Amino acid sequence: MSEVPQHLIGATLLARPHGRLDAHECAEVERQIRARFGVEAQNLVLNLQDVTYLSSASLRVFLQFHRQAGRQGGQFVLAAIQPYCLEVIRISGIEGALAIFENAAEALAALEPGQDARELPIGRFRFSPGSDEPGAIEVLGHIDDVLESRVTAGMLKAKRFSAKGYSLGLGGLGASDEEVMPLLGEMMTIGGTMVWLPADGNDTPDFLIPKTDSELVKIRTAFNASLAGAFNEYVHFEAAAPDGASLTELYRALFDLARERRADYRGSIGLAMRADVSAVYGSGVVRAPIVANAPANGKPIIDPTNFAEWFEFDEEPRHRGVTGLISGVGVDLRADLSVFDVASFDATFYKNPANQPALDCLLHNHGVFFSALPFPDPPRELQGEIRDVVDHGDFVDMRHLLDRTAITRAVIGLIYVQEFRADVETA
Repeated sequence: MSEVPQHLIGATLLARPHGRLDAHECAEVERQIRARFGVEAQNLVLNLQDVTYLSSASLRVFLQFHRQAGRQGGQFVLAAIQPYCLEVIRISGIEGALAIFENAAEALAALEPGQDARELPIGRFRFSPGSDEPGAIEVLGHIDDVLESRVTAGMLKAKRFSAKGYSLGLGGLGASDEEVMPLLGEMMTIGGTMVWLPADGNDTPDFLIPKTDSELVKIRTAFNASLAGAFNEYVHFEAAAPDGASLTELYRALFDLARERRADYRGSIGLAMRADVSAVYGSGVVRAPIVANAPANGKPIIDPTNFAEWFEFDEEPRHRGVTGLISGVGVDLRADLSVFDVASFDATFYKNPANQPALDCLLHNHGVFFSALPFPDPPRELQGEIRDVVDHGDFVDMRHLLDRTAITRAVIGLIYVQEFRADVETA
């Protein structure tokens, strides 16, 4: 067997074996890892994305690593397990004894949350490494079609839930385009969960947690901006003020830190977060922006003559002290944005008249909210936290978020956006 790639990150050894871990190969993998685990590292992450077979010997070694980590005050975790190997672990009965993460980046984020800590006036940021994969924002449709109320049935695209892990836009659920069209409203996906606010006058969001993709039940959307690529970094944020930091303040700080720390920063970030939200300020379109509903005066729905009729928006907090899951994208207007494709970039953002003007940034965020859950201490990986909230939280609401929405603590996944591009995938 060739050498097993190993990297030391803080107190954690990341190892990436490959191929078949039969009895012979597993012994060699164990020999190479033991030369460093417990000597240089307290924790061990096995990235199994390139492993196609697990033997009973490999399972025994996993349990030995697990016990060793416990003795030395560390943790042993598995990441990125292929379906066959995951089933082997399940039927062996040891699944409950082992910590399993969807990918190595999230495992590292959980084990090494404080590798890079920064104190700013708005609060404390602790960064953990993620993926080196270039991130992007994929845009389906154009925000102007929404703002001009010119959406037609021909513009709707049906998307699988698995294709939209973290996104925001305009959409709905229904058996046909014709059924959905008059109900199109604010929508978001986070961790594959879809939430939308039908424009039916009832102000009652619909919340769907699919366990698998379906050929019949799909997201129907005319405009969608989604995060593409794995998270490049993870952040644990704690606000300095008891009432938290606004989304504007949070993004502005992340922009400043990215400019200082990241060579791949180009002026925009995409994010998903699990947050304690001290104050929710939201807005939502109250009628579907379709051609049949277009304003008689021919002006956009955000024009001052139309805005109050088309949007509900909060001047006082709609909710206080709730748990939120937020998907969003922001752009730093102080940066040179000429690096981005103009058409896709312009299709993503607009200035919501209900926002207090921010001259240095432009944000677009949606959030789904639940009755307050205890903030994890220490936080686990982001996807695990999102699943826990979705599975155990009491659903409260969903909104397009105004920038003054305030966050006190959060676990955040960050994509440093390298490009804005058209979403050409069809289901």
